[in-house]
Amino acid sequence: MLRKLLVVTLLFLIGCNESTSDQKVKDRNIQNTTFEIITLKNNRGNRVDITNYGARIVAWFVKDKMNSLRNIVLGFSTLQQYQEAGAPYYGAIIGRYANRLQNFELDGEIINLTNDEYILHGGKSGCHDKFWEVENVTNNKVKLGYEFKDKEGGFPGNLKVSVEYKLSDENELEINYFATTDKKTVLNLSNHAFFNLKGAGNGSVLDLQLMVNADRFTPLKKGGLPTGEIRAVDYSVFDFRTLKPVGEVMDSQNEQINLANGLDHNFIKKNNNIPFITAIDPQSGIKMEMKTTLPAAQIYTANFLSGKDRSDDGKAFKARESICFEAQFYPNAPHHPNFPSVILEVGEEYKHSTIYKVSAL
Repeated sequence: MLRKLLVVTLLFLIGCNESTSDQKVKDRNIQNTTFEIITLKNNRGNRVDITNYGARIVAWFVKDKMNSLRNIVLGFSTLQQYQEAGAPYYGAIIGRYANRLQNFELDGEIINLTNDEYILHGGKSGCHDKFWEVENVTNNKVKLGYEFKDKEGGFPGNLKVSVEYKLSDENELEINYFATTDKKTVLNLSNHAFFNLKGAGNGSVLDLQLMVNADRFTPLKKGGLPTGEIRAVDYSVFDFRTLKPVGEVMDSQNEQINLANGLDHNFIKKNNNIPFITAIDPQSGIKMEMKTTLPAAQIYTANFLSGKDRSDDGKAFKARESICFEAQFYPNAPHHPNFPSVILEVGEEYKHSTIYKVSAL
């Protein structure tokens, strides 16, 4: 069982100084909860690091066209870095409700989540800021769990959530989601990995070749909430049905792109038999394909990363230098009857999976 436990050690107890590298693996939060990194490996030499803090993907090392390893996920090695980061969702499981959600009505009861216009990714009590229990670990698989209490974050129901990460010898990273509730509720879980197929902190994704198996998307209004419309991508910059560079969209004067300062839109999956999303970096030759049982994916070009957050080797995480493929249900679905239902009933199991497959061209 491959684990790196990060434990705070007080210097006066051991009477000696520690090196910087030693300190990186010794850390605790103020609630005295252990920060842990679990390393998954496959037989091809690829590896994925997962932490129990937010059930996050910390790093994913894959081989490029030159057979060299590159870490394609933005992340950090210590709890302090995550808690002090300007962007709170690096690599995290997000929920109870991924994306944006306003206060809503459920069986005649108003569910008050916030005094603001909406919450994002579950709000202040979201999955990303929890320490998850490590339930099971093997060389290539880890399962983590968390139990939300009734009314935690404003949501109804005691909700048991488990997330399983599995790295296959075919270089597929599979994320499986499971959840049950004791009270009728809503649920929309996703993962918020920031990908850069050049390597984390290695520059722009504007030359990334992107294809999306979607002929519809949900346009947004100012502030990021969906309008409720389901719009065809035909004759628009949102038509990614054939490979094209991300920068082609960014250079457009499309009103939707201007509203989000880039891509930050929910694309609706068309066909389960082919990859939902395909991305190819021409520099590294790394290709990523995504499949999911979920009906949509938010594609986000990291439009608001400031460069303040940096990798362990000092590389700045800047806007439009990574991209997120967040498999999910539609944003703010309880307010739009034409969107797929996000209700989870008592006795029902929430069960979905997303697979990211990488290869080198």
